[in-house]
Amino acid sequence: MNLYRIGIRRFHDTTLAKKMWLSVAFVSLLTLTTFAILSSTQIKMLITKREGKVMVQQIEYYTTSINHYFQNIQKSAQVLLYSPDIQEKFSGDMSQLSGSERIRAYNEVYNQLHRMWDNLYGIDAIYLIDRYQNVFKISVEDANMPTFLTGEEFARQGWYDRLGKSDGSSYWSFVKWDDRRASIMMFNAMYNKSDLSLIGHLVISVSPVVFDGFLSALDMGDGTNSIVDSSGIAYTSGRGIASGSPVDLSALTGEEGYTFVERGGEPYMVAYAKNKLTGWTFVHSIPQRIVLKDLKNVNTLWLFFLFVSILLMTVVSAFLLRTITGPLRKLVKLVREVERGKLSGRFRVQYKDELGKLGHAFNHMLDKLEEGIPLIREKLIRSLLERHMSEEELREYERKLDFRFERPFFQVMLLYVREPEPGNENVLQAAETAVRELEQHGGIITDRLAANQFCLILNCPENEALALLEGLMEQLRGECDLTPYAFVGSGYDSIQFVKNSFEEAKTLLKYRISDRMEAEPSVFFTGDAWEHQYPDSFENRMLYYLDEGDFDMCAAVMEELIALIRMKPIAPPVMNTFLTALHNHLNKQLIQFGDEESRLDTDWLGKLDRRLSLEPFEKNGRDFVALARRRLGPLLQKRVKLSPNIERGVHLVREQYGNPNLSVDYAARLLGLNANYFSQLFKKEVGVGFAEYVGGLRMEQAQKLLRETPLKIKEVADKVGFADSHYFGVWFKDNTGLTPSQFRKGSPLKEQLPQTDSPQGRTSVH
Repeated sequence: MNLYRIGIRRFHDTTLAKKMWLSVAFVSLLTLTTFAILSSTQIKMLITKREGKVMVQQIEYYTTSINHYFQNIQKSAQVLLYSPDIQEKFSGDMSQLSGSERIRAYNEVYNQLHRMWDNLYGIDAIYLIDRYQNVFKISVEDANMPTFLTGEEFARQGWYDRLGKSDGSSYWSFVKWDDRRASIMMFNAMYNKSDLSLIGHLVISVSPVVFDGFLSALDMGDGTNSIVDSSGIAYTSGRGIASGSPVDLSALTGEEGYTFVERGGEPYMVAYAKNKLTGWTFVHSIPQRIVLKDLKNVNTLWLFFLFVSILLMTVVSAFLLRTITGPLRKLVKLVREVERGKLSGRFRVQYKDELGKLGHAFNHMLDKLEEGIPLIREKLIRSLLERHMSEEELREYERKLDFRFERPFFQVMLLYVREPEPGNENVLQAAETAVRELEQHGGIITDRLAANQFCLILNCPENEALALLEGLMEQLRGECDLTPYAFVGSGYDSIQFVKNSFEEAKTLLKYRISDRMEAEPSVFFTGDAWEHQYPDSFENRMLYYLDEGDFDMCAAVMEELIALIRMKPIAPPVMNTFLTALHNHLNKQLIQFGDEESRLDTDWLGKLDRRLSLEPFEKNGRDFVALARRRLGPLLQKRVKLSPNIERGVHLVREQYGNPNLSVDYAARLLGLNANYFSQLFKKEVGVGFAEYVGGLRMEQAQKLLRETPLKIKEVADKVGFADSHYFGVWFKDNTGLTPSQFRKGSPLKEQLPQTDSPQGRTSVH
């Protein structure tokens, strides 16, 4: 069964052309083979029936000829036995007559025997035996046959008893005298015509050569001809007489016919006919392979026809395959172009068949896809800026956009341009076009955050990014007559830190925008006064790898920071704050696991202060990594991971929490699971029900949007999966006690751009 499933799976995995080739070949071969087998079987039956009838007819002809021969012998025997001279002489004992009378009587008997001898052919000997054991014979050679016929051995074999029990006046049988001599014997009783008393016996010996002569005249082919008497002794042409029948006579039903037997492991066809005169069975047997030798030629012809038919079907199927697979290959080529991001191709529809309908559907899909690419791009960038993204999600976005983050360098830049003069708003569209064209150089993906703000995610080293950025700034100043400013976050080696780089760039943007910016450079970086600069990027990476339980990466980041401090020393209070933040986060994680034995000591902060004041940063930093590995590592190993189905379910919720149709049934249907089973398993592994989990995530995202964006309440409702903004307001108030508007008033927008100036940050090239 496993082999069958593997074969079916491999068949389904092959190309459509191969499937059609295999299907046509298999069906053609199966059909023609079935037809060949059935026709061959039918021809075999016809040949067998025809040959069987011919063999039976030949045997009938043979038995008819033998009957005439035997009837002539019997008629001659009757003439001899009931002639007046023989009746008179055998009435008494001729051996008791006087010399002359005995001689005369013997002469008369021999005259009768010679007369009969002259009228017959194929006779070896004729014997007349009276009841006084006097024997009169004529034979072709001298033999002691009379002595044998009158001896006790012959009587003990029961020949005369068989003659007496015979229905007719004569009894025919085969007699094997010794290894060299055998005869076909006819025994005939002699009765007195007056009182019907037994007065003697007539025995006629016929040469077996007579049978061979009759058989050769029939021309019965390559088979074997046999005659089996009633006692089971058989005479086989060319082999002589032997005890034992070549076939089982009990299996030969009816007076004549044909059947099949197996002899020596080879099948034989046997035709037979029973002779009423002698009680013998005439048998003609021939190997079945000889009978069916013409069938071999028929099978050879069928094989040739099968080959020619398959060849013709192959040619026809090749034409059909070309008409079907040709358009499909073109369609596959277009699909691959779409996978590479090329959406300009279209399928040329020529006919109105299913392929034509498929082509129309494909072209329609491309039209829709061209409209959806900007949305997918925006969704990718928003996802990178707002949350961590799994490897599977990232690869799916890269596949859809034909864009790949190939280098281990990630940095976010926010581009801000001042509002143009009234009536000159078209320059913003030109600015967006210039930003989009920057993507053609590779390693950059962009999105428009607001009318005059753009986000660029850089996947190239900083020097390459600056070279591209300077060209863009010059183009915006010269061709678009705009005043652009770029705010660049820190660079990271993992895409998971794009959000952190974005927050850094956003912080620069918030504190550098002012009315006096004309005097400022056009590109702003996070400050490089390292002696007083807090290592945000290192802290972000350390916290991320702590949450992931990747202590090797924690150690690598710590060593990188240690190497940097050796080159550019940072003030000890700054590094003490850094290590305190790491210890605080570690203790928070240990508390969340609920393991009191693994938590830090209650006075950990005091001990840390003393250690920071006594020991260098290098030792304290490495000690922290060892402490985290020792305390947090075992707890992370014990943490139960979600099953693949629930992990996919959680990913689906985080991906589609903005879908109003998101429900248990919807998610279970997409995952291919039973809704009740999925709901129970979700609550068991996640700890809360599906609806509660979705509601919590929607609330979290809604509050974030209300705090950080100027979106309208209706837009926020749409983004978190509520089609009705009124219902969203009721739901929000039930869960928070505040309406969305009240919540926003209590949380200042992080996206607002305050008109303040700050000396923080360093400046770079103009």
